[in-house]
Amino acid sequence: MTSQSTKPATRLSKKPLDRDAWLKKALDVLFSHGISQIKIEVLARKLKLTKGSFYWHFKNRDDLLRSMVDWWRDNQLRFIAGLEYSVDNPAAMIKAVIDFTQHTDDSSHDIAMREFARFNKYAARAVVEIDEARTVYLAGLFRSAGFGESEAVLRARALYFYQVGEYTTSMVLDPTLRDELAERRFKLLICRPLED
Repeated sequence: MTSQSTKPATRLSKKPLDRDAWLKKALDVLFSHGISQIKIEVLARKLKLTKGSFYWHFKNRDDLLRSMVDWWRDNQLRFIAGLEYSVDNPAAMIKAVIDFTQHTDDSSHDIAMREFARFNKYAARAVVEIDEARTVYLAGLFRSAGFGESEAVLRARALYFYQVGEYTTSMVLDPTLRDELAERRFKLLICRPLED
């Protein structure tokens, strides 16, 4: 009798899965299988949940897609806002950015969002916002390192375009060579321009 009375209470106390888990799984599916596979049934199966859990958090698939873009953008903006400038050693901060992007495995959501942005205007605006925020941050690092405005912007864009290009292309580099190129890229970007 005791075990029977506790079963319903256990079932009722179980909360629906966190909204972020649905959004992260949607981005995972977008990356691995494309937009056509972002379906409520597919996500519920992958998360081992019922569709009722989905409707606890989202009105419909369109709400999920829009929320997915917002979630990605907001997470990226929070990450950028959490970064600090090191006035004492901005070159070390630039090196840290290069090292971080070289060794993170967290580029799949970026790739997925860029693919989605090719045919979704809302996603495209979010990607532009993040690209601008990242390059503004990098330009600030180069300004702190003593470069003038145009040099700071040029170097920020060169660094950013290289990083994005590296993880969005299909080229595979030996990890040792990749690290060596990262070191050389840092030295190239931090050196002073020749006077005309």
